[in-house]
Amino acid sequence: MKNVYMMLKNVWIFAFAAFMMSCGEQTNKNDTEMTETEVTVDSLLHFRNQNIKTDYLSRNFPDLEREKAAELQLAVLKKELDGGAVLAGWKMGGTVGDSASFDPLMGYMLKANEHFPGDKISIKKFPGSEVMIEGEVGFVFKQDFPNGVTSIEELKNGIDYAVGAIEFAQSNAIGIDNNPETANTNHVLAFGLGQAGFLLGNTKIDFADFNVAEEAVECFIDGEKAASGVSSRIYGGHLNALNALVNMLPKYGLMIKKGDVVITGSMYANPTVTGSAKVNLQFSSLGEIQLEILD
Repeated sequence: MKNVYMMLKNVWIFAFAAFMMSCGEQTNKNDTEMTETEVTVDSLLHFRNQNIKTDYLSRNFPDLEREKAAELQLAVLKKELDGGAVLAGWKMGGTVGDSASFDPLMGYMLKANEHFPGDKISIKKFPGSEVMIEGEVGFVFKQDFPNGVTSIEELKNGIDYAVGAIEFAQSNAIGIDNNPETANTNHVLAFGLGQAGFLLGNTKIDFADFNVAEEAVECFIDGEKAASGVSSRIYGGHLNALNALVNMLPKYGLMIKKGDVVITGSMYANPTVTGSAKVNLQFSSLGEIQLEILD
């Protein structure tokens, strides 16, 4: 009987040890996964802060999935906010592209990357020392939306005013050895959707008085018209893009807050600036914005 007891005791000891080892392996695996994510986030933040174009994502994450890309972007945002950065608002990739359906993509905007009318901005502030000049409409909110909205009317009631806006867009993400076929939208999303800065004009129109469907804009570079477009270039209109964002953020534990500005996508095919240039955007009702890009 004693021998049976000892045998059972040894079996239980062995089983317990095996269980603890498996727990340890799982813990080590989780620690490794966390470390890999942290390394990736640190790398993304480094490339963004240094304005470097890189094939880091296309090389290391060739099949990066949409949700993982969004999680990486928001992990970078969290690290920036923890470091003292201030969130100014959001961008939505609402411009009509080749897709047959609306594909809502978001990026965050920081106060540190805000510019102002009349500014002279070095081209070196942008990834690869080049930047697209996007003509957009900004919408400033007057209330929080912690749970999203259930109707377009509810959304409209939460918008304070509209303002002319420029997004300075240029992604850090490139393909392997600069081959564009090896980079995809999710690589761009993880890097913040090409958000390299923004500028709001001085003309504000109460949203109740703003003709949201009819706004138009012309872009002049060094005195020559480089692009023009209208609100209908935004897939389903500006409100469609805003509605998607307001309802998307809560699933990540985030929300639109009072004072946030959201830009919804370029209203024209974007010209790219690679050196010194004088830029002038003329909106149909939201006034004029002038700035200068310096070498």
